[in-house]
Amino acid sequence: MINCIGLIGTGFVIGILSGLFGVGGGFLLVPLLNVVFNIPYNIAIGSSLLQMVGTSTASTLKHKGYGHIDYKLAGFILMGSIIGVELGARVLMRLKSLGTIIINASTISIMDFWINIIYIILLSLVGISMFLESKKAKKREPRGGVVDTIFSQKIQNITIPPLTSLPISKVKSISIWNLICLGFVAGIFSGLLGIGGAFIMNPALIYLIGIPTSIAIGTSLFQTIFVSGYGAITHLLKGNIDFRLVGCILTGSLVGSQLGAILNKKLRGAHIRYYFSLLIFFAAGIILIKFFFSINCL
Repeated sequence: MINCIGLIGTGFVIGILSGLFGVGGGFLLVPLLNVVFNIPYNIAIGSSLLQMVGTSTASTLKHKGYGHIDYKLAGFILMGSIIGVELGARVLMRLKSLGTIIINASTISIMDFWINIIYIILLSLVGISMFLESKKAKKREPRGGVVDTIFSQKIQNITIPPLTSLPISKVKSISIWNLICLGFVAGIFSGLLGIGGAFIMNPALIYLIGIPTSIAIGTSLFQTIFVSGYGAITHLLKGNIDFRLVGCILTGSLVGSQLGAILNKKLRGAHIRYYFSLLIFFAAGIILIKFFFSINCL
């Protein structure tokens, strides 16, 4: 029995986060569906990807009006993302077919075990890095959301042809292969974990490519429409989508996404990154607690 009221409320919160941080919300929604609503991971992942299409579209339209989207950048990222999504979805189905294991006298599916582990590691790494950087950035003068790092300088200095410029993102020259590879990695996690890839894509664009925070958020949302859309199709064919579940979440998320985009316009890039890191820690905590409960360690 689906708790539609609870899912609408959850969708509203996810929508706000989508508009504010430029994420589809899957990195938080999937664990919530599994932990709070007891939805199996494969169904939570497939359904999350489908609702992300609607939520990301609504948020993108708002960010488009602010001029926060670099379509050229999004196009190159998508070249790698689509391939990565299919690979990630296939890995998920392979994990599902592996059955169960016994840990501390508790039976847990191999799929749940590895999805939990991957989530915890990724969220922790991204959260800690973003938290430390943004905490320092809040104390300095605004730089238009640009974070100048050693990594972004080195990546932009890679001159493997073909090269391109990204005027909207304030990047003079960068190898197209860097953008395609970034999209491929994000796509794998999208198909595997039921995320739009934005919680990885946003930090990567900001810290590795040197994209201004506001442009990274708007562009990430735009490409999430296509990545999550393809992911939803491939998971639909594998029977991993519950349309009633999706409908309840979308009812709330479409409204929340508009509010989130308005809040994004009012905050500094450093503050957005700081609050985003706290959200990531929250998501990691939810998964960690559920994981320990599942193996009777709490």
